[in-house]
Amino acid sequence: MTETNPKPHILPNEKLEEDNFYYRESALMTSTGSWYIDFENKKSYWDDITRTILEYPLDFVPSLKMGMSLYAEEHHAFIANTFFECALSGIPFDTEILMLTANKRKFWARAIGKPIYNDAKKIIGVRGIFQDIDDNIQKEINLEKASGIVASQNNRLFNFAHIVSHNLRSHSSNLTLIVQLINDLDTVEEKLELLDNITHVSESLNTTIEHLNEVVSIQTSSNQLKEQVSFNNTLDQVTTSINQIILNNNVTINSDFSRAEFIEYIPAYLDSIFLNLLTNAIKYKHKDRDPVINISTSLDYTNKDRIVLKISDNGSGIDMDKFGDKVFGMYKTFHYNADARGIGLFITKNQIESLNGEIQVKSDLSSGTTFTIKF
Repeated sequence: MTETNPKPHILPNEKLEEDNFYYRESALMTSTGSWYIDFENKKSYWDDITRTILEYPLDFVPSLKMGMSLYAEEHHAFIANTFFECALSGIPFDTEILMLTANKRKFWARAIGKPIYNDAKKIIGVRGIFQDIDDNIQKEINLEKASGIVASQNNRLFNFAHIVSHNLRSHSSNLTLIVQLINDLDTVEEKLELLDNITHVSESLNTTIEHLNEVVSIQTSSNQLKEQVSFNNTLDQVTTSINQIILNNNVTINSDFSRAEFIEYIPAYLDSIFLNLLTNAIKYKHKDRDPVINISTSLDYTNKDRIVLKISDNGSGIDMDKFGDKVFGMYKTFHYNADARGIGLFITKNQIESLNGEIQVKSDLSSGTTFTIKF
């Protein structure tokens, strides 16, 4: 019986070309390139997809000597150890690594490698793939940042709600109690005496509302446009505004902004940060010595685009064991100064964090305090 629709006969070469076509298409769609390191001939081989991913010309011939130049400097030790374990101990790897293209562009890649053995079970090379996964990693990084911002905002909102509930309830309870006492009293003279208490409570309530309004204004004004601000000019403006306080307390201020002279920031926030930290350093000076305040800027060694501001003093210091977790709390004070309100550091922290920065404090009793701000 004759077959009516015979299948076309595919020659071996045609089949190989078809397989190669599907391989190249799959590699292109997934940004996956293959490579091979030949230990016996001391050569390195890349396919065209690998050359494209690494931004090298299609006629480029790789060499073993250029191995480390393919990876970001911060990952050199990790990748060297990974290849060493694969080449000598036969341990395959599947890892995410920060690579470097011919144009010095950093990108995240998935690197998979496995040892190649000869008939004598000796490792003669390493074969693997590089896959460009930079878009996915960047999305993960941005998602983590967004999650961190949301968590921070939720935490601030929770703290704010707690403060509002606690502080306003205290004032309302006082007012309610005084009104009840007035109603219970018989003479006008006694009632009038209690009216003075109402005045004091209402003034205190008004102060609390003003403080809470400051916190709210920080959150709503953090969307203001930033502009280039000079650290030196900001310091000059603040010291001019508190010049008499500086003179009366014989304060010495040393500043060095040579490593970072300017910052893109909201000017009013930088003014407020300087003002709160400087006046705190003066207010809590050590009783046996004149205040010395050192101010400097630098760049974060892990992220050169991030500016760091340090403000140190030789004042009374803070007992960190006792108050370390309360330093930036609202209405938290750590000294017995009559004019201490416990609002300045709370406001400063909120201003910094509203623009995704962070503030840390180190302090020793009787030797001084250092505030470090990473913008």
